[in-house]
Amino acid sequence: MHFLAKVKQIAGRLRRKSWDIKTDIGGFEQPAPIGKNGKIPDIVAKKRGAKKIIEVETLETMGKDKKQHETFRRSAAHQRRDSFEIEET
Repeated sequence: MHFLAKVKQIAGRLRRKSWDIKTDIGGFEQPAPIGKNGKIPDIVAKKRGAKKIIEVETLETMGKDKKQHETFRRSAAHQRRDSFEIEET
């Protein structure tokens, strides 16, 4: 599945489950930057005090984005109900 289609699929699935969604693609409000370098996750979903930070990766981008993954993982680790997930296309 193409990257943009996968982001839209995940965002749509979470929205149907009543999560508030922000994505780094058109048609949605953009998530706030995270970390000192201002990395923007593909999807941020919030519901009842919980937050999911989700990155969608292709085989080509998986190895290139390790520092970004570390930033998002650290951010999620600071809050008990936050999580970081990687979805592969």
